[in-house]
Amino acid sequence: MLRIKKLVKRYGPKTVLHGVDLDIPAGRVVALIGASGSGKSTLLRCVNYLEVPEPGSEIWLDGELIGQDARSTPPRLLQGAALRRQRSQIGMVFQHFNLFPNLTALENITEAPLAHRRATKAEARMQAQALLDQVGLHDKAASYPSQLSGGQQQRVAIARALAMKPRLMLFDEVTSALDPELVDEVLKVMLQLAQDGMTMVVVTHEMAFAAEVADRVVYMDQGRIIEDGPPGSILRNPRHPRTQAFLKRMLRTG
Repeated sequence: MLRIKKLVKRYGPKTVLHGVDLDIPAGRVVALIGASGSGKSTLLRCVNYLEVPEPGSEIWLDGELIGQDARSTPPRLLQGAALRRQRSQIGMVFQHFNLFPNLTALENITEAPLAHRRATKAEARMQAQALLDQVGLHDKAASYPSQLSGGQQQRVAIARALAMKPRLMLFDEVTSALDPELVDEVLKVMLQLAQDGMTMVVVTHEMAFAAEVADRVVYMDQGRIIEDGPPGSILRNPRHPRTQAFLKRMLRTG
């Protein structure tokens, strides 16, 4: 489903990602863990070209080269409608909800399908209501973001990402801005998505969630993948000293 090859990203003289390689089969959930600044969020943003990787980097989704025209030599960067079409296949949910404050929950979800002409207004509204039902907010369609809790806003954000019927979902620390009592309601939605077979890459500090839901845990440090394996192996018996030190810190602060 997702193949990342030799992914490099620099900001001026600073290299944030050092040739990352990662393959994720369809229907699998991969949890990315690591300290702040290790490159996890940058990796996600490169996958859907919110950040443009360095030349030579390759990101493939279902056999299609993302962000570049594979027919040209060297591949040229895609722009405009071609890039928007690819991005529509990749749903992304951020730490901060980024909902439109002047739109209701239902309108936030219908915005993208209508803008991309994926559905009529009636179809978009019907789909949006079904998605609100799916995330447990069937009675919040007419509510504005300011009338919703943080957990409810994040669930609307997940529903909005799902409205484009993506093949891949990216979650970037989606619970870190929430009060502890609101975290579980968001994680339950993500658990259900995983059980439904959605391919997911999740940047998280929720180690219990990674242990329960992820098929693989990838530990990143200083822009490199240090360890990659089943949750039981990485979380309970890490081999690399950096992974061991990170998990000890998480246990002390958790």
